[in-house]
Formats: sequence, C-alpha cells, structure tokens
Amino acid sequence: MTKANLDVLTEQYACALENYLAGGGEAGLRDAYELGRQALANGLGVLEMASLHHEALAKILPRLSTPEERARMAKATEKFFVESLTPFEMTHRGFREANAALRASETRYRELFENANDIVFATDLNGNFISINPAGERLSGYSRDEITPLKVSQIIPPKYLPMVRQMLIRDLGGKASTTYEMEIVAKDGRRIPLEVSTRLTWRKGEPVEVQGIARDITERKRAEEALRRLNEALEEAAKRIAHALHDEAGQLLASVHIALEEIARDVPPPVRQRLEEGKRLLYDIEEKLRGLSHELRPTILDDLGLFPALEFLAHGVSKRTGISITVEGTTDGRLPTPIETALYRIVQEALTNANKHAQASRVNVKLERQHQTVCCSVIDDGTGFDIQLLSSQKRGGGIGLIGIQERVNALGGTLKITSRPGKGTEILVTIPLEI
Repeated sequence: MTKANLDVLTEQYACALENYLAGGGEAGLRDAYELGRQALANGLGVLEMASLHHEALAKILPRLSTPEERARMAKATEKFFVESLTPFEMTHRGFREANAALRASETRYRELFENANDIVFATDLNGNFISINPAGERLSGYSRDEITPLKVSQIIPPKYLPMVRQMLIRDLGGKASTTYEMEIVAKDGRRIPLEVSTRLTWRKGEPVEVQGIARDITERKRAEEALRRLNEALEEAAKRIAHALHDEAGQLLASVHIALEEIARDVPPPVRQRLEEGKRLLYDIEEKLRGLSHELRPTILDDLGLFPALEFLAHGVSKRTGISITVEGTTDGRLPTPIETALYRIVQEALTNANKHAQASRVNVKLERQHQTVCCSVIDDGTGFDIQLLSSQKRGGGIGLIGIQERVNALGGTLKITSRPGKGTEILVTIPLEI
C-alpha cells in the first residue's frame, strides 16, 4: 500500500471515528467494519490498524479539557476499534480452520502412505528418490535411509530405462498419469515385476517431482506364465491330433479307397454303382477330416508363418460363410511361435464371432509390426454390442472374448474392444515381442 493511500485511509478512519462518537451508532460501526475490510484487502495488519486508531485518538483527545473526559472518550472508542478488527478476526478464524483441515488431510495421507499395501514413492525429475513408504521398504529390501541416496536407474534393469524415460516424457507432455509394467532389482538381487502408475506434481507452473504407486504383480506374472504354458501344451496336443487326423486317418481312408476299387472290379454294375456312392461319402469324410485337421493346427502356420496362415483361414471362412474377409499388413518376417499361435487363434475366434453373433458381411484383418510390439486388429461391420452391458454380466463377456483376453494376458499384451450396437466391432490386440 502506498503512503498516499495510507494517508487517505488514516484520514477516513479519523473521520469515521469522530462521526461515531458524535452519535453515529450502528451506521458508525458499519463504517468501522468496512474500513477494516479495506485495510485487510490492502495488506495491512492488526498493528497497522492499531497505529491508525492511535493517530485518530491523538487528534481527538487534545480537544478534551479534563483527564476524566479523555478516559471516558478512549473507552467509548474501544467498540469502534474492535469492530474495525472484525475482518481480521474472521480471516484469522478461516485460516485457522483451513490449517486444521490441511493438517487433518496430511494426517490421512500419511496414514495411507504408511499403511498402503502398494509401494508409494516420489522422485525428483533426475530420478533421485525423495521418499518411499514401508511397503516399498519391505518389497525392495532397502530401508528409507538406504534408498533415498539412490537413483531409480540403480534399481531398474537397463532394458527398462528407455521405457521409464519415455513415460516421463509423456508425463511432461501433459498426460494425467501413465501406467506401465517393469521390474526392479531388490537388495538381495531378486527381480520383482511391478505395475507402475506415475504422475507429475507442479508448482507455479513448473514440474517439481514424480509421484508414483507400484503394485507387486509377481502372482499375476506366474499365472500368466502358467496360462502361457498351458496354451502351448494345448497347441502341442492339437498339433498331434491334427497330424493324426491328416496322416493316419488319411492313410486309412486311402486303404479303404483301394479296397473298394478292388471289390468294384469283381461285382456286377448295379453293386459297383452303390460302391461309387460309398466312395463319394468317403471323399466327403476325407474333406471334413482335412478341414478339421487345419482348424486344430494348420500346418501352414508352422511352415510359412502367420500372414499366409491368416490368408488361408480367411479364404476358408469366407468360402464357408460368404463373408468378405481381407487380410493386410505385414509382420516383417517370422514372429516367435507363441505369438504367431496366439494371434492366429485370436483372429480365428474373432472371425467365428463375426459370423455367429455379429452377422457381419465384411471383415478386415490387419497386422502391423511397431518397434518392439506387434498389433493385430479385426474390424467387422456386424451388429455390434454394448460393451458396458456385456462387462456387467456374470462372466464379464462371452466365452470367446474371455479366451481372447486370456491369450493376450499370457503374453503380457493388451486388448482393446470398441463396439456399439449397429456400428460393428473392432478388436485391437498389442503384444510385446519380448516374451
């Protein structure tokens, strides 16, 4: 507040006080309150208000003739002065209440921080640990005193560092929060898989630290590994059955054809004609067995890879159902066998759903390799469905979608389903190439 403004306020205070003493009553007290509010808004404190009051009294008291009159007048001005301090009292009370609420909030946060089962941590923008809760101490094996001098890079395997830096860049770019999976190396050397969610905190428009929550997903990873092995075992069993159907059953059928040819030479024409009908049925059986063998385990997937196998699958489904199916994109060479198998089965299930449930007329299958991931999308023009409604059902979706989700989880990938009634469905699968 400038000296000129302070002088004006001093003069206003003195005039208002004199008016009050001259019989201003409640109106005078309202003036006192407004002057106090004006002083507070201009940054003055209680001491400055006392100074204003003292100066006003210094102008009034000398006009009084006796000490008794001065004492009586000073007593009368007390109420005016107290009223002028009311805005300060109200502000102080509000500050006190806000401060108490803040302390209570800090206490609740501290309780959550100390008692959370997940790791709660904070680092500066250079990756230096600022704080970590007891859950982080228990899991990592480091005490707070041991971990706070460390950098994040000292407890993360090198292969995850580029991803962590990328997540920081995303945070700096304005993302509300980022979630990703990584590992840390505990004090005893164990590698612990974590699901990490981080966000930046800002002060005065500048980022100051990274706050994060990390959850131990060891059990989930074990379950995913068990599921992956189970799927591999099932695929091996399917491969054996497919080969048995294709080779052994095929050989038996070939033997039956030869036997029928020999019999046909020794029987009358009417019987020979009936044998021909039996041979046609055998051809149908042979065709069905060949198709079943390819569905169980297409040899083209093992011999030529995912893209040719999907083209072969699309041709077969299109021929059987009349759906127009296109397959596009590339994988830039062969993918790991578990990934090729999983994506083939996912597309196979998606095509089954498009025919059986969506009544689609067109389906597009697209493969794309991006850095260290492979993406596969299946888009149909079918009836679509309400995703939230399906998710709220007891099993959380159809058996086919559950199977797709399990295959994706087993490989550490992500599944995104977009659909609306009458607008078709898109299934997007992203799988990391390092499994």
